[in-house]
Parts: sequence; C-alpha cells; structure tokens
Amino acid sequence: MTKWHSAYIQNAYHELKRGTTRQQLDALNINATGKKVLDVGCGPGNLLVALAADAPELLIGVDIDEVFLVFGRSHIENSIEDPALTPTLLRASLPTLPFADETFDLVTCFLVMPHVPDDRVALLELARVLKPGGTLAISGHGFGFPLRYLKRLRLKPLQMYLATLIYKYIGEKWIRNTLQSHKEICALLNSIGVVPELQHYNQKVLGCVSTYWIKAIKREINPKAMQ
Repeated sequence: MTKWHSAYIQNAYHELKRGTTRQQLDALNINATGKKVLDVGCGPGNLLVALAADAPELLIGVDIDEVFLVFGRSHIENSIEDPALTPTLLRASLPTLPFADETFDLVTCFLVMPHVPDDRVALLELARVLKPGGTLAISGHGFGFPLRYLKRLRLKPLQMYLATLIYKYIGEKWIRNTLQSHKEICALLNSIGVVPELQHYNQKVLGCVSTYWIKAIKREINPKAMQ
C-alpha cells in the first residue's frame, strides 16, 4: 500500500464517520432500501457502508485498484452491523462492467468521471446495466476544482486543465483526471435516455463549479412506441 492509498483510505473513512458520505446520498435523495445496487469505483468501500445502512437487496462494489478491494474486504464487515448486508467486491472498471443489461435499480459512480477514457462511452455503460426507471447517481470535478490548489504552487491544476483541453479537441484522454462541465454531462445523459432529475454542487471557486453531483433516471420503455 502506497502513502497515497493510505491517505485516501483514511480520508474516505473519516468522511464516513463524520457523516459526509451519507450527506452526499441524502443531497441526491438516494435510498437503496430493497434495491439491487452497484457502486462503480467503490475505492475502499466507504460509500458501500453508507448504502448498506438502507438494507438493499443486493450490494456490489467494483474498482480497478486491487489495494482498495483488499482493504475493503477486510474492513467493511467491521463497519456494517448486519453481516447479511456485506457487499460483494469485484475488480472491474469502466467502460466494461461484468454485468447483464438492466441488472440494477441504483448505480452510483462518484468521482470516477474524471478518470474514464471517454465520458459518453462510460455513461452508456452505466446506463446499460441500469433498469428502466432506475437511478444513476454520479459526481465529478468541475472547472473550479483545481483553483483550490493554485495557491500551493503545484503542477496538478495545470495538468488537469491541460488534460481537459486535450480531451476536448482530440477526443482522447492522453492524461487522465480531466474536468467536466456539469451542463455537458447532463446533455450527454439526456442524449442516452437517462434524464437528470436533481443536481447540486459542493462549492464554487471564482464562480466555477468545484464538484458536481447529479441524480438521473433511466427512461421507461413505452411498449406502444415499440410497435
């Protein structure tokens, strides 16, 4: 485990303990009770612990980082009162999820969009595994996010803006950790039949959104439209 992993895990469970993780769900009016739930990019599992409190029918977390999965498997059980609600953790990532079409009632994908190879392809895959009428909850970093780091004279803010600029003009993420316009993400969701229902922002820096949160509903299929 690297120092980065250790710091990330410590911060994630600190947010869980102080209630920030639950607040993120509540702000989007997310309730997992009795639902089949998938958390994409689950990291060390703090969001899964919060979702487990709702007593979902099924709870699965996926992440590409094996370090997080190993930690999650060994620590999540200690954070959940009912062992029957312990989630299943699998190694997987966007844009290919190992699940059948229309499997889940709720899909969460927090702070993953900055790292996916292609925004539209990632959203299509999230929509694929979601049932019609199901809920997709996503979040990512807006253009105000790096501004918080400028005063520290670090290169990371410039790297994020460069990565975003390259992706915008050539359509490929040569550098991961891009920024997104929440309006463009909502437009993409609408174009694939997942309708934004609720959105909010953590804060704005110099008028620019720092972190966005979106709740969207997959359109129900109208049988008459199919005839």
